[in-house]
Amino acid sequence: MKLPQHFDQNEWFILFWLVLTFLIVLLLPKRFPLSITILMMLFSSTVARLSDHLLSATADLYDVMDAPTYELFDLFTYALYAPFGYLLVYFFEKLTIRGLWIAVYIVIGSIGGTLFEWLALYFHVFTYKGWHLSFSFGVYLLSQIITLLFFNYIKSVQQLSTK
Repeated sequence: MKLPQHFDQNEWFILFWLVLTFLIVLLLPKRFPLSITILMMLFSSTVARLSDHLLSATADLYDVMDAPTYELFDLFTYALYAPFGYLLVYFFEKLTIRGLWIAVYIVIGSIGGTLFEWLALYFHVFTYKGWHLSFSFGVYLLSQIITLLFFNYIKSVQQLSTK
């Protein structure tokens, strides 16, 4: 795996947010068994990576980090989705969101994801070629719906197995 060509603002951005978000996850009161926490973090990173592959299958829409080739910090970028996915389900559960409020929560989360991507754009984590930031909102809507559905599924399986 290649190392970055230059260690500049995008690498610092990723390192800062990785440390901050994982620290937040570690400091928050525990709401789930460790198995659910690990599954949610792995699922969130996998959805991000899978989405990236699906989007790039037909066209070269953007680059991650400094080069069009895969490098070490691309992996760190995908790892950053893990704590964000965990925080999505953590606050979903903590706030006991139900009914139509689920749609509001997903829209707010998608706006937050799009704003974070805008910040990442500012620090040159992404270089758009045929992509527009507005497209990301729809991707975040879909990925957050899938994440919450997966969370509800594994939570129900976990509850059945403890009975």
